Amino acid sequence: MAGLRNLAIGIHHQDGHTHITAALRHPARDCRRPLTAFGLTR
Repeated sequence: MAGLRNLAIGIHHQDGHTHITAALRHPARDCRRPLTAFGLTR
């Protein structure tokens, strides 16, 4: 689980987020948001 969290944090850092706590909470509100970070949605 720690590895998955570190992966998510790394992706948010690459996207330019500086407030990681808010960046991790934001995708939890909509299950499609994390997929856009990976480029898996249209």
